[in-house]
Amino acid sequence: MSVSDGPPQEPDSPGRAEDLPRRLSPSQQARNVRAFSAVVARFREALLESPKALAFARDLVGAFADSEMSGGPTKSEVWALITEKHTPQYAQAFFDSRWTIFEHYDAIQPYLAKKHQQRYALHPAVGPATLIHERLRRHRGIEELVGLLDETRSLIGQPTRDRGAIKYNLLYCRQMLTLYAIHLERLVAVASIRELAAEQREHNHPGLSMRVKQLNEEVSAFFPGDHTLDHRAVALVSAEQRYQQALTAAGQRVIDQGGRSLDFEVLSAEEYLEAARHAPLTLLSQFGADLVVDPPSAWLDAGTLMEMVEDFAPHFRVRSRPPMPKVPREPDPAQRMVEARTRERSRQEHLAERALLEGDLADLTEELRRSRWRSSARLLADLMGLDADPYAPYQLRIGIELIVDRIGWVTYLHPVYLSRRAGEQHVRPILRREHGHHDAL
Repeated sequence: MSVSDGPPQEPDSPGRAEDLPRRLSPSQQARNVRAFSAVVARFREALLESPKALAFARDLVGAFADSEMSGGPTKSEVWALITEKHTPQYAQAFFDSRWTIFEHYDAIQPYLAKKHQQRYALHPAVGPATLIHERLRRHRGIEELVGLLDETRSLIGQPTRDRGAIKYNLLYCRQMLTLYAIHLERLVAVASIRELAAEQREHNHPGLSMRVKQLNEEVSAFFPGDHTLDHRAVALVSAEQRYQQALTAAGQRVIDQGGRSLDFEVLSAEEYLEAARHAPLTLLSQFGADLVVDPPSAWLDAGTLMEMVEDFAPHFRVRSRPPMPKVPREPDPAQRMVEARTRERSRQEHLAERALLEGDLADLTEELRRSRWRSSARLLADLMGLDADPYAPYQLRIGIELIVDRIGWVTYLHPVYLSRRAGEQHVRPILRREHGHHDAL
């Protein structure tokens, strides 16, 4: 059964019986599990006796698959097919005992439901059970977890996405990573250094972190606004970080104790290389503290020494002046202030000259009334600045009358008059920027 099939309704815990997929009937599920367990079962306990049990299961699957007997092979024909292909490492007595166990667990069934039936058929669950049990002997289930992560990513990429299956897989992967982390944390506390080194090697899967990260990003991209899936994807990342921390703690303990005891059997070549790259200097300096090294001395005779002295040519270093640093020229801050003030003064004088274009006296009341409030305030402030400047030939006069306009932009104001001071001549300034100078023409 595949975990990614998912239940019809979204489960909260994949470990409960009511949350498992319901595509098979309960009786069919029981028969599949029973035949699956026959590969490693005894009569009294479901434990793997020896590697010969898996070898028997592989030979049994091959014999039933290669049999061309009509109605299924007999027991003696199966044994003949096994011995015909190769000489097994187990005796016929072991074959008979395992055959009895397979019959007890309904993994081997009579071809026809008749008494004294001598021909048999093999339950198809025996084949996958053999592959799964062999992987569990090598990887402790990490490969299955990585495969489930890849299968979940493929479900997300399908046009019709099964949200229930994706939610189920996210929760299951998070729980499995948490169990692995707790298992490693316990081993760090109680296991021997050799057991911890062997366990740490089995969990060495470099693509696990990248798969979890990519799955989290794809859940956020394909299910925006789905807080439930987003929460489970984030929880999966947290569980993976805890799992990686437990792996790091296991490796650090192996490096620490292995380095102090000089036990070269606890580390692989890759782990020694990883320690050389990332272990602290204090740890690396203490690694060979107890080693005794007697390096050989160089042997030279007089003739060889004289030849080396004659051929030696000293190397002369010619010191040269370093290049001058290139310092970018920056404008003078004071000069920028002068230029800004000059431009502002030129703008104000242009406003005044525009108002006094037809004479030496101008009434600006109507212009202020027609303008918006911000523009009127800016114009009045510029003219007041010119009036306050003793060197500017302009005079601003504000009347005491009050003009109220309830529908205009400027609701109230006083009459405003701008005039040129008598006896002073002023030509409209023109701002030129040549070589940092400002001239008035």
